[in-house]
Amino acid sequence: MKSYPTLTGPGVPRIMPNPTHIHNPEPPLILDIASITADLAEEDALLDLDSISFPSAKKRAPARLFTIKDKAPDLQLIARCGFPLMLALYFAINLKPPLLTPLPVVIVLCALFLAYHMYSYRRNKQHGFSSSSIGFANQVDIAAALLAWLIDPADPSPMIMLVVIAVIGNGMRHGFASFRALLQIAAVAAPLVYLLRIQMIGFEPLSLIFLTLCAFLIFYTYVLSRQNDRIRQENENRATRLELDNYKLKQLGMALQTSEIRYRNIFDNSTAAMVLLENDMRISLVNASFEKLTQYSRNELYAGKRLSDIIYRDDLERIKRFHARRKKMGGTTPTEYECKLVDRFNNIKHVIIRFNITHWHERLMATIEDVTVQKRSRAALLKSGKKLRETFALLSQSEKGYRNLFENTGTATILVEKNMRISMVNTQFTEMTKYEKNEIIGKKRLSEFIERKNLFRIRRFQIKQKKKGLPLPTEYECLMIDKAKNMKYVVMKTYTPPDQNTSIVSFFDITQRKKDEAALQQAHERLRLISTTDELTQVANRRQFNERLAGEWNRLKREGLPLSLVMCDFDCFKSYNDAYGHQSGDQCLSAIANILKTIFKRSADVVARYGGEEFTVIMPNTDLQGALELAESARAAVEALKIPSKASVVSPYVTLSLGVSALIPSHLLTPDAIIRDADNALYEAKRLGRNRCISGTCCQEMPLANP
Repeated sequence: MKSYPTLTGPGVPRIMPNPTHIHNPEPPLILDIASITADLAEEDALLDLDSISFPSAKKRAPARLFTIKDKAPDLQLIARCGFPLMLALYFAINLKPPLLTPLPVVIVLCALFLAYHMYSYRRNKQHGFSSSSIGFANQVDIAAALLAWLIDPADPSPMIMLVVIAVIGNGMRHGFASFRALLQIAAVAAPLVYLLRIQMIGFEPLSLIFLTLCAFLIFYTYVLSRQNDRIRQENENRATRLELDNYKLKQLGMALQTSEIRYRNIFDNSTAAMVLLENDMRISLVNASFEKLTQYSRNELYAGKRLSDIIYRDDLERIKRFHARRKKMGGTTPTEYECKLVDRFNNIKHVIIRFNITHWHERLMATIEDVTVQKRSRAALLKSGKKLRETFALLSQSEKGYRNLFENTGTATILVEKNMRISMVNTQFTEMTKYEKNEIIGKKRLSEFIERKNLFRIRRFQIKQKKKGLPLPTEYECLMIDKAKNMKYVVMKTYTPPDQNTSIVSFFDITQRKKDEAALQQAHERLRLISTTDELTQVANRRQFNERLAGEWNRLKREGLPLSLVMCDFDCFKSYNDAYGHQSGDQCLSAIANILKTIFKRSADVVARYGGEEFTVIMPNTDLQGALELAESARAAVEALKIPSKASVVSPYVTLSLGVSALIPSHLLTPDAIIRDADNALYEAKRLGRNRCISGTCCQEMPLANP
């Protein structure tokens, strides 16, 4: 059972006793109202950037060409149908017959050409246009154009333009890859056709000039097509990147909004009364439970109310006097205490206030637990005990009166013999255990209703108390087992009258209070995690860094072992933010934090965000050499990420500067010494050009620790 401090007199604290222990005085927990500083971080939730997924870019189907996307196969069929008709018309008008080929053969070839393309068009319409079928059709076109040029008797031949049309037309329509394949075919076949024509009709300089101009036209068109394809590809890549960046921003916004709603709901719907305070104890934010506790509306609380205004005046003065004495004696300021609170209607309630304090923040969180019911229960318990003693005195005078009083005590009560056998029970006890009276009296022992581990714990404690010659306590907190094997938390109070062999035992059900305490503890744990973790990088924040450094310093001071500290700084971070934006800067900080967690991976190492773009690493039991090696590994790992940084004056990529300090803690130094030394080393690394690791001056005087 958890105990709380309470004030019972001017400066004299009293601790609520543990039911399994005797009453021992302990120092009070009092809060310094006059010197409170805040430590609550913003209520925004932590954001996990690694959980955001991005849609992959759509892959272009390799079996589809641009002509299919343009939906223009019909227009190309019409152009191909015009080719044999134009060829037949040309040879019909030309007075010379075709070279090497009779005119009927030319007509048959044109018919076959036309029939093939009609068949291919119909088949592709039914089954879809594939790259292989279209590529073969293009090869048929270029072959037909080369054949028409070969048999043309004119010199220079107008039919060479059909080769130009076939290469440029099909190449431009079907994409750069198709253009390159057709150009390769024409580059091999055209010289062969030209040489055959020289042997058949002789050499004509004008035809060579015409051929050169056609070749230049094809090559120039090829170059323009290649440049256009490259520009188109760059535009597609840029559009894809913009789409991914836009999607990422939307995902981040949605995640932040969801996170804020989640943790604000935790605050607003908490069963514990919570209040956010400014540095002067002025109330800045409350939840519904706090309104219900104080009976004030939020508008009234936000209109200049202080938490000290609703604390009972006598308790407030007693707290201040006690703190003044505590401060004079050099004691620390507690963060949890019990006092009375006055609501809007001047009703007094007993509460426990817990403060979550961070000295570098301007606000603090206070959680208030209403223990009025517990106070009343305790008072009722004391009153009931007194009533039981009075009842026992009356029992000696009248058996009937004794039984009536025993039955009507208002609490679950039993009469236990010396051998722990139960000789009498009242109705409240039977309702609590689900047994009938005839099943308990004379048949059951008290130990059968107490959970086994709790029973052994009570026995061991009583044995220790007897060995020390100390009196046994009269209150115990334990688990009770009912008939259905259900567990209940109870407070068991015993009273043994003088010179009697029987004891009166009363039970008070505190199961609901235990559940409330567990829920409150979970809420405190969630708030503790939020207050000790950096929201952006998911590493330790400044508060946790200070706590861990002080703890490791004291431990290693006792053990005489070295402590190393590394301070890291993002080079040219402000310029990087100006050039790429704060969101890119946040992503870089998260990436650097992940690298540091990977390099400094011992369970004892602590990676923390010191502030802004600075990170720190605490390495217990590590000498200077080991710390420098790990720091250099971290620097190289960050540089190996090759995150572009056009704003950096050191490197085209993001880099780190690191300062390393290592020393053996002693009574002559404080943790600030190692921080200053590492910070000076970091400053020296930046002065020498950044992107390097420098050790501090204190390290030169420290002997190396044994590995």
